[in-house]
Amino acid sequence: SPQPQSIHEAMSSSAEELLPALRNELGDAAAKVTDANLLKFLRWKPSIDRAAGRFRDHQKWRKDNSFAFDDKPLEASKDDELKRILEGDVIVSPDDMVSKCGSAVLCGRLRNNDMTDGRSVKDVVRMILFTLDRVLEREHAQIHGVTLFYDMNGLASKNVHPGIPRLLLNAIIGHFPIRIRSAYILNAPLFFKGMFSVVQLMMPSKLRKRFHFVDKIEDVQKVISREQLLEEHGGERVHDSKEWVARQMEREKAGEVCSLKECLVE
Repeated sequence: SPQPQSIHEAMSSSAEELLPALRNELGDAAAKVTDANLLKFLRWKPSIDRAAGRFRDHQKWRKDNSFAFDDKPLEASKDDELKRILEGDVIVSPDDMVSKCGSAVLCGRLRNNDMTDGRSVKDVVRMILFTLDRVLEREHAQIHGVTLFYDMNGLASKNVHPGIPRLLLNAIIGHFPIRIRSAYILNAPLFFKGMFSVVQLMMPSKLRKRFHFVDKIEDVQKVISREQLLEEHGGERVHDSKEWVARQMEREKAGEVCSLKECLVE
């Protein structure tokens, strides 16, 4: 069978071959969109119909939900509250953190999300969308998708709000060129499982089946190599969120960010 690298190359080249046809299909709607952003949709699904449909659905969602990218820039260098929440280690995704199947990994520690400190539901969702927007710049995430790992250790009621998953799922399901490969939720307390049972009703059944509650870090290590994990999870990785955010701010100021923001320019 083909090696992962050859599959990666084949999917990428297939997307690039379809790019002119996608531009033709979208016409003026994509006139100001870079190849790099259109390729995100083609690597998500190398089909003109599916990629064009997802692109149009993304545009429609953006028009109906301007809080995400458009009311104020989804840039850490232009939004102090976004910067503050990003630096708080709620969800991190180091550039080279990958699962065994090659997908990008998002690691969440929801105990760091203090909903009593003035942050709003929309602020938290914008933080997650910013992180996803950076993750989707990575070709391996475009091709192999993302794996979610949430550590619920130390979770309290002040760390969660039912409006967050509701708004977030409405955003990414059907509107973003993103494929969630699997999600592992470690040490979830009973109250969270109860809340999640309601949240999962908003998920398509195939996505629901990809979420797994686990009690041992060894179950997570079946999909994410131990050395890829943070030190607190028995791994070898040290991640400095403030340094990561500072680097994104430098990229923003230098015009180096390839954001889905440009998929809707009115």
